[in-house]
Amino acid sequence: MYLSGIGAMILVGLGWTIYGYLMGKAPKENIRISCLMILAAALAALVSFLVGVIQGFPQADGQTLLFVLGTQFVCGIFNYLQLELMSRAMQKGPNGIIWSVMQSGFIFPFLMGVVFFSVPLTTVRIMGITAMLIALPLFGGGKNGEKYGKWKLLTFFAFLTTGLTQSLCNLPSYFPASEVVSSVWRTTAFSAGMCVGGLLFELPRGKAFLQDMKAHLHRGRVWYNCGLLEIPELFSSFCLIYPGMDLLSRLGIGSIAYPLMVGSCIIFFELFAITILREKRQFLQWLALFLCLAGAVCISL
Repeated sequence: MYLSGIGAMILVGLGWTIYGYLMGKAPKENIRISCLMILAAALAALVSFLVGVIQGFPQADGQTLLFVLGTQFVCGIFNYLQLELMSRAMQKGPNGIIWSVMQSGFIFPFLMGVVFFSVPLTTVRIMGITAMLIALPLFGGGKNGEKYGKWKLLTFFAFLTTGLTQSLCNLPSYFPASEVVSSVWRTTAFSAGMCVGGLLFELPRGKAFLQDMKAHLHRGRVWYNCGLLEIPELFSSFCLIYPGMDLLSRLGIGSIAYPLMVGSCIIFFELFAITILREKRQFLQWLALFLCLAGAVCISL
């Protein structure tokens, strides 16, 4: 069981790298992130809802249902904001570094577990948190990223939003009663939240947004990117992330879920950024990456 939970979290982290890739790539194809995410989230919500109806509605009391679906819905709204901030930062700065800093927001759900759910704060884990906090400013310390533009403030806000998003996502797993609400229904609420988040972000644009959305609906490339996002994401949500977090929580180690996911996705995306995107790194940034990964390992122990 222990290895199954760990393996699930690592596979989720691998799947997350697709989001990092597309958030940096889509604007270069003249695809608005908001339109892409609204369409992808609406598609995921519809598919999840239909699967949920076929499987049956959750056999949970109203309070539990509201708690689980409500947290995941709000999580989806903030996850949209996280991706919007990340995409904007990636248009101006080094993608691999931005991804690593943003994903380091997993410190927040870990601390939530320590403060509110009696997760042990060992010496090794304190060392891990310290390493992560040292790594964050070092990521932006090199001069190689300055040519891109002002990306650091956007990345910092993406980091904070990531921490809030991951905390909300992980919260129901600390309550055994929440397990009766299946991963399919949690995914439905989360995807609906992402769709609403995108609409709230775009509504002030009014007619211009409607025109953009209409144009995107007729572009095959947009739907291709939707498929790249949602096919792995739906498999991950149905079979890996929620079941994996629930399993690790039952074993008393739920706080390591996000460190495992984040550590693996940082490694995979950094390899992609260096080998495919040909991004360069300076010594301080290599040191920051080492500290970030070492911190993730220490927090997982």
